Amino acid sequence: MHAGPTPHNEAEQLTALTYLPETLRCLWENLPHLLVGSLFFSMACAPTFVLAVLGLPWLALLAAAGVTAPAYTGLLSFLGDLASGRPPRTLLTGYRLHWLDSLRLAALGSAPLALALAALPPSPPHLLSPLAVFWVALLLLCCLVATVVFLYAFPLRALYPTSLGAILQNSFLLAARYLTHTLGLLALAVLMGFAVVYASLGLLLFLPACLALFAATNCLLVVRTELRHL
Repeated sequence: MHAGPTPHNEAEQLTALTYLPETLRCLWENLPHLLVGSLFFSMACAPTFVLAVLGLPWLALLAAAGVTAPAYTGLLSFLGDLASGRPPRTLLTGYRLHWLDSLRLAALGSAPLALALAALPPSPPHLLSPLAVFWVALLLLCCLVATVVFLYAFPLRALYPTSLGAILQNSFLLAARYLTHTLGLLALAVLMGFAVVYASLGLLLFLPACLALFAATNCLLVVRTELRHL
């Protein structure tokens, strides 16, 4: 695995056994910071949300790549500092430092979705038609790429900045090598989605930052584990 500079002062107690309690402790102890990060990320998501509601998916994708994705990386950088016990950089600093690579990662992550939108037929095709099978395969590819990019590539860019090629290579390696971590984060994302749908849409203002914290601490954990094995 190729990694960039290692963050200093990482919590030594972060292991596979202590990952959940340490992440929850970090969340509770830094709750005011997390609320600020949630507000920042929600504001960055607003253009994408509005454009999607207005039925402009292509403009929504552009807004997501150019505004939301760098904000997500800035949030991850901010939360990674908190989890590592360092004074956090400002959210705008992380946004500025990671803007270009975040844009590139978002473009790569959304490419299958853009292709699926382009291939979407004007009327629903027959369930077993080749077009329907092709579109379902594209959606599954979207899920795979988005999972790897958003749960691993963005945290690696925020916490261990290196070349984009190395980040993508490491992301797929880590997602496959630590499959239980990947599935656990996916399950958490699904549970949060159910909470938003069945409890309150207002949770969208807070839960994405919580998921970002879990992704950041997972990145710290798996990279530290890899480095110990070198």
